Amino acid sequence: MKANLLNNYLPAALAAVAWILGGFGGVYCKFVAFPASGPSGQGALDFNFGIWYYQGWETASNPVQGDFVLETCVNYPNGTSVDSKWMAARAFVIIGLVTGGVTTFWSMFARCFYPTKPQFKCGAMLLLFTCLCQGLTLLALTSSGLCTDNKILGTISSSSSRISLPDTCSMAAGAKCTIASTVFWFAAALAALRAEPMERDPITTQTHDVTYTKTLGADGTEVVSENVVRGEPIPIRGGNGNLDEPLLGTLGEINV
Repeated sequence: MKANLLNNYLPAALAAVAWILGGFGGVYCKFVAFPASGPSGQGALDFNFGIWYYQGWETASNPVQGDFVLETCVNYPNGTSVDSKWMAARAFVIIGLVTGGVTTFWSMFARCFYPTKPQFKCGAMLLLFTCLCQGLTLLALTSSGLCTDNKILGTISSSSSRISLPDTCSMAAGAKCTIASTVFWFAAALAALRAEPMERDPITTQTHDVTYTKTLGADGTEVVSENVVRGEPIPIRGGNGNLDEPLLGTLGEINV
């Protein structure tokens, strides 16, 4: 029973981790990075870009700390050239989050409605499909508009001659989380294929033999005493607790 319980909850746990990692990788503004170097070759800072947003900075001030710079995620400006691979990566982010979210929600509450083995297999197929979509999100790494010919990065590079930028991008935290999410989706699918349906507890009924004894007291009052004898619980769904036998047919046999 403990092994069955573990097999039922393992796909849900793996899928939940995969969904969180996939959401972070797909929505956060640090999917790819361009490490910048200063005049002496020392590292300056990294310029990060995501599938939907890119990293920006805003200045703020308060009377105590004075002026300071905040790192934030900014929408891409209108007119940004989004090529086909970048657009496909955006589509797969949405499909993966929606399909993976629904499947994860189903697997988390699977214990409540006792899914059958074929239903677990269908869930595994959906998890494999989500795994594929999550992996195809990495198409953004080969996008020319995002990695090799980034217009925003070109504007930054042309406005300052004191920093040097690489010609192509490298994986940032978002891309690495996407790879980890793909692995977790695949592990969740394998766990769903191995999961066994949970057994329901047999529905039972219990008979009672009740005996009433009436005695006459010395003062002429009647005293009624009750004696209850409880019978053994009897399965009403299958003579041996077999859940495959129909409920009404077995009840008919007992009533006779």
